Amino acid sequence: MSPPDFHLRSVHERDQEFIDILYRSTREDLLMLPMDPVFIDNLVRSQQQIHAFGVQQNYPNAQTKILESQSQALGRMIYEHATGDIHLIDIAVLPSAQGQGLARYMLQYLQQMAGTHQVSLSLRVVKNNFKARRLYLSAGFQIVDEDALSEQMRWRAGITV
Repeated sequence: MSPPDFHLRSVHERDQEFIDILYRSTREDLLMLPMDPVFIDNLVRSQQQIHAFGVQQNYPNAQTKILESQSQALGRMIYEHATGDIHLIDIAVLPSAQGQGLARYMLQYLQQMAGTHQVSLSLRVVKNNFKARRLYLSAGFQIVDEDALSEQMRWRAGITV
């Protein structure tokens, strides 16, 4: 059940500006620091580069999909399909587009893929990301491991909470 007029597509080079804006929108923790705005901008860019490098190093076969409507990019997800599992690495929606079911739509896309390939879908979520945790738990994910900061969750087709 996709939202009307929304679809996922592969990422293109022209998407970099959107990806930069989207990443910045997810870093309220840095944007609220009482420091020089130029320093904050550089810090956000640096963190974005570190994040991208970490994805490349840890998930060499990662795929990125852009969620758009009427040629306007609204969200992005990064995932890796490995043997026996699809791992959701990152998912984000522009603040102005949140609350419309877009993250759920992207998650359902991966759940459908996992069901088709008869593999699990896994992710790690920071414990204080309450909106994301609520979404994942309502979508049938189960907590399979945790540490002080995050929870490892897994979903399998046909298994309900």
